[in-house]
Amino acid sequence: MALGAISAAAGCRTNAGPPADLLRIGLEAAPGSLDPRFATDANASRIAGLVHCSLVQPDEKGGWAPSLASGWTQPDARTWEFELQPSVLFHDGAAVTSADVVATYRSVLDPTTASPKRAALPSVTGVEAAGPDRVRFHLSSPDATFLEGATVGVLPARLASVSRVAAEAQIGCGPYRIAPTGDDRVRVEAFDRWYGGAVSLPGVEFLVVPDTVMRTLQLEHGDLDFVANALEPDAVRHLQTGAPQLRVSVSEYDAFQYLGINHRHPALAKRNVRRAIAHAIDREGIVRYLLENQAQIASGLLPPHHTFFEAHVSRYRYDPDTARRLLDQAGFPDPDGAGPLPRLRLRYSTSTVELRRRIAEVIASDLAAVGIDVHIESYEWGTFFADIAAGDYDLYSLAWIGIRDADLFRTVFHSAMTPPAGNNRGFFANSRMDRLTERGRRCADARQRQAIYRRVQRAAARQLPYVPLWWPRNVVVMSARLENFTPHPSGDLDALSRARLRP
Repeated sequence: MALGAISAAAGCRTNAGPPADLLRIGLEAAPGSLDPRFATDANASRIAGLVHCSLVQPDEKGGWAPSLASGWTQPDARTWEFELQPSVLFHDGAAVTSADVVATYRSVLDPTTASPKRAALPSVTGVEAAGPDRVRFHLSSPDATFLEGATVGVLPARLASVSRVAAEAQIGCGPYRIAPTGDDRVRVEAFDRWYGGAVSLPGVEFLVVPDTVMRTLQLEHGDLDFVANALEPDAVRHLQTGAPQLRVSVSEYDAFQYLGINHRHPALAKRNVRRAIAHAIDREGIVRYLLENQAQIASGLLPPHHTFFEAHVSRYRYDPDTARRLLDQAGFPDPDGAGPLPRLRLRYSTSTVELRRRIAEVIASDLAAVGIDVHIESYEWGTFFADIAAGDYDLYSLAWIGIRDADLFRTVFHSAMTPPAGNNRGFFANSRMDRLTERGRRCADARQRQAIYRRVQRAAARQLPYVPLWWPRNVVVMSARLENFTPHPSGDLDALSRARLRP
């Protein structure tokens, strides 16, 4: 639900007023659905992560730690059992039981729900309560990636039966609960009966500030306390040196910026056209001058600090001459030499965020230099993201954030993972990629899985389902008064529950 809709729905409720020591976080775009079955964009995922709890959660070493579940066992290769923490409560005071977990997962697994989280549970054939505090999952085959799917936020059973739960109606068991507001914002307040212990930061308010200059000014003037990865690079540099009341953190980020390609387009379905586009884009120039080196040129989806990262893949240096030659070979010769007629025309969809538009303009200019005419279409976030999900574009650019298990390759590149089944929004189809990603999901041996995903990365670099752009850095600007918070490579905000704002 958009923030405006949250405002309309919450306006008829009593405004409780902001709690003391409220942390104000600026967002560049409104979050999508806060329903944990549908929260996929970065802002929605981070807010939903504070409100809802899941069976397991990421640990600091790239693995998984207990959360709502106190532990788990595998009676056999096709069965997983989770023991729930005792005395966990939802925000309405009701106890969390296995029935709630079962209802949530059955809803996700139901194709009519059209939950994008279903893609992470391809092997699950059933889920049942094995007691009030025990949940049993049945799998069709061994699945090394199963715990990635155990991160769905759990809803009360009565809400799991609702097709989509509105933002103001969310009830979770996380450290924060949704608070009513009368404004265009989302506020969460500490849940004092959270099973994880006392929450030291009383509340967090998320405000949409679409203009990057305004986000910078509001940080400087103290109207915002926190902005993550949503400032112009030159603004970050300015705040590093000219705003002592703020602290800037630049660290590793589990993220990947890419150029999305619609493989149903007759020209883009040709690999040499995709290779030409990759050679035509001056990524080094964009990173140096637009991003001010707050990113690293990417060779593929997994960032270099990922356990399964493969460095020895095909790379596409900036080479306009090679791009022109590849277009010739693909059947798109220059129709008039140095004249104005293009080899082909494409649409590039982007958001209204200023930096994204500027990047789009540079990419369009680079492609024009090799004979590809690009028309930029800019929309507010909700419309832009809906168009991408519907496949209504030729080119676009987005980032994957919170990359953990390499099974992400399957959900974004497998031919069966086109929406709504998964996130193959480019409609890429390659039988070799299908076979490799299926093998990676089933393989339980860590070394063998690593070898498989090295092959996956080499195949992706050859086939170019995406054109890799860069790996962003995790750039967080926060009030110097915020203590006990360290940005996580995933970008999630879970550590806020242990943070505090100094008076």
